[in-house]
Amino acid sequence: MAFCNIMSGRGFGTEFFGPLGMVWLGMVGLFFIIVLSRKWLGEEMGISFSTAGAFIGGYLPYIILATITCQFKWAFVAGIIGFIIGAYLGGMFTGGEY
Repeated sequence: MAFCNIMSGRGFGTEFFGPLGMVWLGMVGLFFIIVLSRKWLGEEMGISFSTAGAFIGGYLPYIILATITCQFKWAFVAGIIGFIIGAYLGGMFTGGEY
């Protein structure tokens, strides 16, 4: 089993909008999903939302799955699920402060 390296592109196809470009674009998309969710869910709806928990819970499984599977789709799904769990659980434990 070969692992892929997000930083050097080893294991990914490096063509324009190939797998490496999609992984990096997915990280940007995940960032905007987290930031906009913080605004809409945390501030506007009053739900306890942990920004730090959302970033840790979103990016950690995303990077791990992108490295292991070398695929964008499953990493993005795991990142969204991890961000929801991290934001909600972190908000429960910190009161939505961080």
